[in-house]
Amino acid sequence: MQKALIQMNLHLHKVISDITGLTGMTIIKAIAAGQTDPQVLAALKDPRIKSTTTEIVKALTGD
Repeated sequence: MQKALIQMNLHLHKVISDITGLTGMTIIKAIAAGQTDPQVLAALKDPRIKSTTTEIVKALTGD
């Protein structure tokens, strides 16, 4: 899963330590459902995540 995200130029693993955790899976499910807006995806983060919403948006901005 992480390899597929990297190929899409989405570096979620750099801002979330466990991409198979609550926040990671919520964001991945939203991507699979067709959501592409990084702002909307970053808003799905759990409050316990130390990374800011801005950092997550940068990690989710791909080519």
